[in-house]
Amino acid sequence: MFHATDLSKGLKIYFPIFAVFVAVFSTVLYLYSPLFTYTSIESVRFTLTAVVEGEATIIALVITLSLIVLQLTASSYSTRVIDIFKKSPAIWIVVGIYIAAIGYALTVLYFIDFVYFNNILYFDIVVWTAYFLAIFALGSLIPYLFGSIEIMKSSTVIDRFAERITSENILAGVQESEKIIGTDSNDISYSYIYSDIMRPVIDTESDPVQPVIDIIHSSMMKYDYGTMRYGLNVLENYMITTLKNGRFEREEGIVVKHIFTHLEKVGKLAVSRDDEDSVMEVIITIYLIGKTAMENRIESVVGEAVNSIKNIGRRAISREMIDIRVSVTDLIGEIGRGAAQNELDFATSVTVNSLGIIAIEAAKHAQRGLEETVWMGGTIYGIGKLSIDQKLDQSVSNAVNSMGNMGRYTARNDLPKTTIRIVNYLSNLGMAALEGDFNENTNDIAGYLWEIGRIAVWSESSVLAAHSILKHAKESLEHIRKRAKELEVKETSLAAQSSLDKINKLIKEKNIHDEREGMV
Repeated sequence: MFHATDLSKGLKIYFPIFAVFVAVFSTVLYLYSPLFTYTSIESVRFTLTAVVEGEATIIALVITLSLIVLQLTASSYSTRVIDIFKKSPAIWIVVGIYIAAIGYALTVLYFIDFVYFNNILYFDIVVWTAYFLAIFALGSLIPYLFGSIEIMKSSTVIDRFAERITSENILAGVQESEKIIGTDSNDISYSYIYSDIMRPVIDTESDPVQPVIDIIHSSMMKYDYGTMRYGLNVLENYMITTLKNGRFEREEGIVVKHIFTHLEKVGKLAVSRDDEDSVMEVIITIYLIGKTAMENRIESVVGEAVNSIKNIGRRAISREMIDIRVSVTDLIGEIGRGAAQNELDFATSVTVNSLGIIAIEAAKHAQRGLEETVWMGGTIYGIGKLSIDQKLDQSVSNAVNSMGNMGRYTARNDLPKTTIRIVNYLSNLGMAALEGDFNENTNDIAGYLWEIGRIAVWSESSVLAAHSILKHAKESLEHIRKRAKELEVKETSLAAQSSLDKINKLIKEKNIHDEREGMV
């Protein structure tokens, strides 16, 4: 069923204005111009025949050109554009007008002799109505053609598809985790929003988001960044509106997760094509959504945003996309600092955990990756220290674990300079945790410092590298032990001393020394 709101602006204006204009114009000509007095039935018959032939030719051309426009638009954006044309009332209204005009003119031609020779009243009006309909039909092509040109614009197509993106339409096609049968649990990515929501599975034919994603994909393939950016902005605006509506429950969680899944796939596709500009557009879109969620204190959505950026970032690192991994670190770090300042413990913990994973991934790739690993370690330290100030238990614990895992990885893979920097970060974080009464976390750091030293010794690191790592680990542990003793935190003091004793024992067993300095 067509509604008035479905009509293009041109058609809405045309129908009343042109109808009034033609009616007034026709009346004036009929009443005051002798040229429009019918003196010959043959001339009327000839004119009406020409009108019918012209109308038939015009509507045939219109339909042909409309199909060509449809084909070009579908090939440029998506075959789903066909649905827009099918559901658009404009083409059917124009065709209907022409059918009515042709049908009426043919009817007048068929009965013209009967009407004329029986001297039926208003014969001239009957004939003139046929002319009126012909003019009206011809004029209707003007707004229709403008509307057809408008619909070829990418922004118009995206807007028309975006009208279907509603929570109701998305939920109608989504199958939640309990409805999925025979899915390998190892391939399931669970949601931060609700633990039992997996990445939503939805029939692509009924997915209202998919048409917009198709246009984004096709634009990306053609390096049409304007269209791609417009499509991303449409999804971003919908998500932000959803987050700001003051109500966020399970249904909204499924919708948000579904759109994040699409955005993440777009980002990964851009990475696979080494298209850094497109990747940047996607991660910035996700970042802005995550930032809005943070401002509205919706921690689960912040977690989803960070997780999606992290997944795209890991792919980018494997493709040696340096600028992207730098941007990923900056964006996640900014979200993490904002989340910590807003006392969002869960969201902050997700950011430091994600940074730790990305840092280890970066450490696998060349020297530049090592520099970025150190930088990410510094970002984690900054967020961890801020978390200590805000008393965010989970975030502090995750910051310690992330840096501890980074240190173990770099020590195991013979990356001494990077390992030493991480040891220093751990030491500083341990001191801050101790001052902030996060004693258990400082105990964990003492354990990590020992493990990093042990791994450095037992890995294939050179003696000089192992010595240097152990030296910094010992100095860090000594600082923690002394400060814990000053603060009368006995448990932490004992933990630091225990790690020191283990390191010293290992040094003696392995006879590790620096030829320039002697025994460590």
